[in-house]
Amino acid sequence: MDEQGSSMSTRSEKENKVAEQIVLVTGSSGGIGAAIVDALVERGDVVIGADRVGREGQDLASFIDLDITDESHTRDAVRTVIDRHGRLDALVHTAGVLGETVDPLSTTTAEFERIMQINASGTFTIAREVANAMLAAGTAGTLVLFSSVAAKEARVDYLPYNASKIAVLHVMWSFAKILGPNGISVNAVSPGPVNTEMWSQFAEQSGSAQAARDARARQLPMQRFAEPDEVARTVAFLTAVENRYLTGLSIDVAGGAHLGMGT
Repeated sequence: MDEQGSSMSTRSEKENKVAEQIVLVTGSSGGIGAAIVDALVERGDVVIGADRVGREGQDLASFIDLDITDESHTRDAVRTVIDRHGRLDALVHTAGVLGETVDPLSTTTAEFERIMQINASGTFTIAREVANAMLAAGTAGTLVLFSSVAAKEARVDYLPYNASKIAVLHVMWSFAKILGPNGISVNAVSPGPVNTEMWSQFAEQSGSAQAARDARARQLPMQRFAEPDEVARTVAFLTAVENRYLTGLSIDVAGGAHLGMGT
């Protein structure tokens, strides 16, 4: 290789090293989480997965068994990432549950509290722990939290889920204001219906799975569900180092859902 070629190769290696990020993805075994892992690994990030159980065949730097409702466990998970990898540049928090009861009038208070604990309290806990870790290290990182278009509409089903997801937006907005002066961006992705196991659960609990799927798709201007990789590409955009100036955003990956449904 000539001198110029060697110089270009060295510069390329340095650029790749700088671009490499240490990213923690919670809910990494789910449909959306797994697609995000694939997208970030393909970009060259070092990705640590966290979930209740692992997903076979994932290309992860490491995996952490995480119960997001356990405050000390969540704190330990963040510390583990930093101990193993020296820093944490990005959090992508997809972990969450839909719930078991469709009808709010049949939903017990215990179920409401359980869903809020997982989706809302769990989001607050891990966002707080990652924020404190980044502040302590002086890392101008990013947090991407997961809400839902269900947080932005009046709906007659899955009330605990919907309520928990609007709580996620308030967590995101508050942390975006708090962390912005330190160069840390905080955003949310709000998917509409996505071809994942969670939607399959919803469709099955609604009666006819295929009929429910078709009816929901017809309400969307794009006339179809999102694929997990479409959500993953949005996350890749928000976590890119060159996009740190973007903060306090909730990006709907929903095929124009609000254009087609209203409230």
